This record gives sequence, C-alpha cells and structure tokens, in this order.
Amino acid sequence: MPPATLSQTGFFPLATTLRNRRFGLVLMGALVVHFTLSLLGLPGWQCAFFRLTGVPCPGCGLTRACMLLVKGDVRDAIVLHAFAPIFVLLIAILILATVLPKSLTEPFILKAEILERQTGITIIILTGLILYWLARLVLLQATFTQLIRG
Repeated sequence: MPPATLSQTGFFPLATTLRNRRFGLVLMGALVVHFTLSLLGLPGWQCAFFRLTGVPCPGCGLTRACMLLVKGDVRDAIVLHAFAPIFVLLIAILILATVLPKSLTEPFILKAEILERQTGITIIILTGLILYWLARLVLLQATFTQLIRG
C-alpha cells in the first residue's frame, strides 16, 4: 500500500485545486469570461446570494475590486474589498499552476501543501473573509449594500 500524500490526510484545498489541471482550466476559463465581460462594461454573473436575499455575500464586490487592483488602483480596490490582493495572488498562482509544465509546478504545489498543513492559512483566510463580511454587514450595512450596488 503506497504512503498517503499530504492532500489525502487533511484539508488542503489550495494544493488540491492547483493539482487538478482540468478544474483549473475550467475555473480559469470562467474567470477570463467574467473579467472580460467586466472590462467591456457588460454585466457579468450577478451574485446569486445577493439577488435572492438582498444581503451581500462575503465575495460581493470582489470582481470589481480585483479589476481595480489589476488596473493599478490599489486604494479603491481595497476600499471595495480588502481581500482583493489575496484573490489576485491566488488567481495568478492558479493560472501559473494550470499552464506551466507539471515538472515546474509540482515542487511549488508541494510547498503550498506544507504551508497549508503547518499554518492553516486556508482556514485563516476563509475565517478572515467571513469576519470581514460580518463586520461590513453589522457596522456598515447601508454603505456596504450601496457600495456593492455601485
């Protein structure tokens, strides 16, 4: 019986996602379509959670914030969604892991697994995202909703 890999023995969604090239391509394709629509000023996919409940979700505003960040407007990007830099970095990592040869990406993915295992960084980011969302909802609900509606 072969030894278990790190991803088989714990919760490591970043490393698991980076290893799945087919999923990476699908996700990358969806991101390209969504960002292209946004760049052209056309409506992209609307937040289903916001549409159904009228309450912004934890990721509401993230697409526009990432677009602002890519254009170099750091201040406005962070005002719109403070997690934009993290998501832009994760998107860049996903793109590189998907398009570069496996021989180049596998050592990096293994390091990502180790980082996830040793620090719990994925859980920390997700917890931070939820706490950030709750703070925006509770402390700045009207402003948050207006900001998301544009």
